[in-house]
Amino acid sequence: MSLGDLLGLLFLLFFVILPALQGLRRAPPTPPGFPEDLPPLEPPPKPRARPKPRPKTLPTPPPEPRRPEGESLERLPSLEKTPLEVRFREEVEETPTPKRRAKRLVSTDPESLLKGVIWHEILKKKPRGW
Repeated sequence: MSLGDLLGLLFLLFFVILPALQGLRRAPPTPPGFPEDLPPLEPPPKPRARPKPRPKTLPTPPPEPRRPEGESLERLPSLEKTPLEVRFREEVEETPTPKRRAKRLVSTDPESLLKGVIWHEILKKKPRGW
């Protein structure tokens, strides 16, 4: 470490670090007219407890119908299966739908033309600062 480095560190210590530490240690001065004793702050109100959400109850399944004791459990009543019928779409005549005119971006009425000319002049000219 050279003599220049040591002098730089001493400068940093005496003129930067020590004054900063002394400034932190001192109490800040009170402005004139500021009351010395302030009334204590009232505590913030306690937040109300939110009610806990109730869990949704699932509907209970209906009880199974009781079977007479003499009925056998081996054969349950079977549902008759019906085959699906295949139907094709009916042929429908295609009627041409009238085409709507596309909306124009620029209308040609006199008021719109005047507004367009004004905007063209505004956007075409260079700003005054150029």
